[in-house]
Amino acid sequence: MKGSIITRQRCFICNSQLIHDEKRHGCFCKEHPHVAATQFVVRFPGDIYQNHKSYESATQTLNYLRHEKGTRGQKFNPDDYKSIRPNSVMGLKIKYLARKKGLASYGKIEHSLNLASIHFGPTNVREITGADIEDYLYGILHISEKTRKNHCDYICNFWKWCLSRGVITLAEMPVFPKIDYKLGYRKITDWGTQGTVLEKVREISKQNPKVYLAIDMLATYTKLRPEDIRRITEGSLDENGWLTINNPTKLKNKFKYIHLHPDHVEAWRLLQRQSPALPDVHFFRDTKTGKVFGKNHLYKWWNRACALIGLKGVPLYPGTKHTTATETAKLLGTDKARGASGLTNKAFDRYCQVENDDCYEVVTAIRKQKADVIPLKRKNE
Repeated sequence: MKGSIITRQRCFICNSQLIHDEKRHGCFCKEHPHVAATQFVVRFPGDIYQNHKSYESATQTLNYLRHEKGTRGQKFNPDDYKSIRPNSVMGLKIKYLARKKGLASYGKIEHSLNLASIHFGPTNVREITGADIEDYLYGILHISEKTRKNHCDYICNFWKWCLSRGVITLAEMPVFPKIDYKLGYRKITDWGTQGTVLEKVREISKQNPKVYLAIDMLATYTKLRPEDIRRITEGSLDENGWLTINNPTKLKNKFKYIHLHPDHVEAWRLLQRQSPALPDVHFFRDTKTGKVFGKNHLYKWWNRACALIGLKGVPLYPGTKHTTATETAKLLGTDKARGASGLTNKAFDRYCQVENDDCYEVVTAIRKQKADVIPLKRKNE
């Protein structure tokens, strides 16, 4: 029969090797039969070596390997049974994550795979069932159902990758649980209050007027995301007022185009004249250090302005994007706003997004309506 049990220990009297004796259930010295091993190694074809602290454990492992070899035949993969466990989540995630480098969601994918690898340990991925995955996902405490669904999606994609590489067969692909969730609605405000916050931002950030311009753009173009702002360069705006954003949020190797209103084009050109720079330099940067705005830079300015006027519980994103989307629908009608957004009904219900030049009418209406609510000052006043 294939495989054997050996030991690396030697006789403490004569230094001879200790030989496996199946009848006596252990490894012993031929010259000194009372000297017995206390540590064992299961050796199996395919360079499989597993350490055991008891003979019973070693015997069980050897019988298991013989059974697996007999039942799986040519599908028997020695890597599945090595101590390193290269086909565990822990062993495979390094290669998988290497292929996800550069994605905006890389950090979240890495976090999900790290959690899964800790939970499943050295277990081979083909031995993990849908029930195991469901128990794991619902065992994660103090998270929302949306976050749980995201975890499920990330590890499901990992298993699909394992399938594509032949690590598992289609029959071994687990059935992932369906996780229902309902997106909550963030607290928003109205254009009047939003305008008051914007004016306060303008007032307290005079040392860097680009802070106000960035937040005002977020409050006007619902297609923009805060992370998009950080990717805009001096050369992003063309002579016709079109803003081009390379690799926008959640859109790798793509572009996002936004037609700016004359108010913003004028403000942009004025700021460029005040602080000229090469086309590839980040436009929204700190005037003293020259470094691009940090991820939370605009959030901090928005929150500071809200605190000064007494507005609570309305962060930057709901206060700009979601508020403007709702107010736009009120002004122009739901159907027209939805048509301009290019979003699905579900997405539009959360926020409206300006998609193309036909939406320029929407942006113009936004600027006019906000000017009626609170006068918009020119940047050079």
